[in-house]
Amino acid sequence: MQLMNERRELILEELITAGTVYVSELARKYQVTYETIRKDLSQLEKKGFLVKCHGGATLKKGAIENPFQIREKENASFKKSIAQKALTLLPENCSMIIGTGSSALELAKLLVYRSGFKIFTDSLPVANTLISSQNQVVLFGGELRDKSSSVFGGWTVSMINEIQVDACFLGTDGFSNLSGPSSPSSSDAYVDKAIIAHSDKKYILGDYTKFSRKSLYKICEWQEITALITNDMADPLLVAKLEKQTQVILCE
Repeated sequence: MQLMNERRELILEELITAGTVYVSELARKYQVTYETIRKDLSQLEKKGFLVKCHGGATLKKGAIENPFQIREKENASFKKSIAQKALTLLPENCSMIIGTGSSALELAKLLVYRSGFKIFTDSLPVANTLISSQNQVVLFGGELRDKSSSVFGGWTVSMINEIQVDACFLGTDGFSNLSGPSSPSSSDAYVDKAIIAHSDKKYILGDYTKFSRKSLYKICEWQEITALITNDMADPLLVAKLEKQTQVILCE
């Protein structure tokens, strides 16, 4: 039973990364029969993760919140560019909150080579990345959330309420169906709302694909945000529409 569950988890991770999987390739990879893989796909389809098609399956859009470890790998080069642009907006020795998300983590990786900043975060990967840097780093307390590798809850928010920082940098999920940056998690959105309320400047880091994707929970209105930092591959019409509500900073 454990081997079967592990195989199905690996199939799901591959599906999230690639978007499509094939029965023949999975059978060869896991050294099982075609029928075994078809059963695996049928079970994952029953759980709402995928749609079976001839010879394989495709990921069901909006069916799941990808684990942080998977999201980190998506559009990695675009996220690095966004982080590099965000770095140029930081005054020396300023205070900031870096939120959850893979684009925010890319910013943290760049700050390893800088010093003198006061950095607060609710993200475990961000804190772990910065632990050896020459910056003052504070990890908020709270209950651990596996999907976003972060902390959340009343304790987290109470700590945020005690500070006021120069800037925050938060990630976003898709926002094609919402009038602001978003999160697939209500608990993460709740924490992000508090972060925005206690930051002088508020930056959202989101690659161009977020313009065409949907999500569940709106964090705030775009008018509350200082700027969205995204890639110049974003649809010009969608960028122009958003610029009526907040500044959009484009990077290569």
